Amino acid sequence: MSTSRTIHQLFQLIIASFITITWIIQQNTPTSTALFNQEKHPSFKTIIDPINCKTVPMDKEPHYTIQQYPNVSKSAVIDHAPWSSHQEVVIKDALLDQQILNMQSDSLFIDVGANIGQMTLTGLIRSIHTMAFDPLEYDITKICSGVKETLDRGLMPLNGMDTLHLYRAVVGNESRGNVSITRPDDGFGKFEQASLFKDTIGAARKPQTLVEEVVPMVKLDDIVPTNLPVGLVKIDVQGFEWPVVQGMKGLLERTSGYPNIVHYEEQERITTLAGFQLGTVQTFLEGYGYICTRLGSDINCVKQ
Repeated sequence: MSTSRTIHQLFQLIIASFITITWIIQQNTPTSTALFNQEKHPSFKTIIDPINCKTVPMDKEPHYTIQQYPNVSKSAVIDHAPWSSHQEVVIKDALLDQQILNMQSDSLFIDVGANIGQMTLTGLIRSIHTMAFDPLEYDITKICSGVKETLDRGLMPLNGMDTLHLYRAVVGNESRGNVSITRPDDGFGKFEQASLFKDTIGAARKPQTLVEEVVPMVKLDDIVPTNLPVGLVKIDVQGFEWPVVQGMKGLLERTSGYPNIVHYEEQERITTLAGFQLGTVQTFLEGYGYICTRLGSDINCVKQ
């Protein structure tokens, strides 16, 4: 009996020690969310606080579309603008969609020029930490509307909003307080044409009046956590692509955790009117070892 009792006591001691060690490890291991909270660039804690979608008023004129991702059997809800043509269901199986869905779960997706959140939601349904940047108040409302509706329909985990890091800001080659972003007037719509360069607005026809919104500018090197790997950076900024990549040199120079993919739009007319040369961004990225492929007006650059 004495030997049996001794063995039993020893076993209990081992179990207690294991539980204690596990608790200590958990308490001292930061989660991805904690990294975001701790690693924000200190000079932007007040200038560029992230948007909390829970506090953003609901869209008064929603136009919902279901984005279906057949390869992963998932869906998301996008709140479209009334001036854009949209369908009730859209199949999302393009290369960029697949690249986002195939990202490592511990990596970061950066959506520069998020518009109404078509790609932002793609990252969120995969529970990937997603940093989304857009300068327009209207777009922020639409993004949050889509996120809330996706949650309400049970298409995203209940904590899905925790992986969204949304900023109302322009992304560029420097960080400063206020810049003016120009968009068409409310009656004209088509806010996706919003740009830092007025001359790039209105491809087929010009709006009668333009509206300016003043927002902060931030460069990615100043706000992206240094200890999170970056899986993909998507850039759609109406001719401002070159300043954006100039502001992410630190990310590109990483020996590990650098962006595996940089996907950006380059339209000849818009790039020229913005005062930049075609091919500048591609040449710059290729200098960091990226292999770039043109897909219509988009360029997809990959580094293994």
